[in-house]
Amino acid sequence: MKIVQISDTHLTAAGGPTEDAFRLLSRHLNDEVRPDLVVHSGDIQVLDPDDAADRAHSRELLELIDAPLLVIPGNHDVGMPGMNAWAGISVTDQRVGAHVAAFGPDHWRHDADEAVLLGINSELLGSGLQLEADQWRWLEQTFGDLPEGRPVLLFLHKPLWSVTDEPVDHQVDVEPVARDRLLGLVDGVDLRAVGCGHLHRYRQVQRGRTIEVWAPATAFLASVDGELPDSRQELGYVEYTVAGDAVSAKFRLVPGMPQLTVDDVPEIAKAIETMTAAL
Repeated sequence: MKIVQISDTHLTAAGGPTEDAFRLLSRHLNDEVRPDLVVHSGDIQVLDPDDAADRAHSRELLELIDAPLLVIPGNHDVGMPGMNAWAGISVTDQRVGAHVAAFGPDHWRHDADEAVLLGINSELLGSGLQLEADQWRWLEQTFGDLPEGRPVLLFLHKPLWSVTDEPVDHQVDVEPVARDRLLGLVDGVDLRAVGCGHLHRYRQVQRGRTIEVWAPATAFLASVDGELPDSRQELGYVEYTVAGDAVSAKFRLVPGMPQLTVDDVPEIAKAIETMTAAL
């Protein structure tokens, strides 16, 4: 089974380089890779989760991918938990509801012959919303009902394990209480991979029988506070192979995709200007 994970596409109704990159990616996946399944691990739209035009255009662009597509939200799709949410944009019921209306459930289970895939909304973890309690209840039921002998792959937007010991101005990984609770749930299952996005970098770390995979962005390279050892700062995607009991993941480049920085995407500055004016 071949699974592709894409992440951090940052698409906007204004078009521009991030859309060009996504169109190139979709053609590459359709014509050359031909995966059995594609998972988008969040930050689908450019910056503002309240921009309905960005959301609608992003939905249209995702339809360019021929393979079955499963989506989970990122902080730029539904907002962020915690006291120091980026740009003050916190996750809310309304933002999650708008995402679900456009892209489908924000958490899901997909059963294939070779593996079980689970996707969760990391932006609810630590939010205190009723939606978080609903997701925890679903997680407990789901982990208690997984078939034996089939690998489990878990996808979420933010890294599950701590990224850095350096202080940062907003959340870059799942907060510790939620992390410990989630790790307690997965302890009893054959968890073989945890794939995330958010950091715009690729990294793979072996954690027992589980591989932790950071997916690169397709939109632009981005810097983060603190050091991120052993990470690869290139645009691309991740290709997972499930063969019997073996699960592996590899970084893949998209032929012809330019390695853009945020300064190469003027639509980012425009989106920030529009958001700031609305606050």
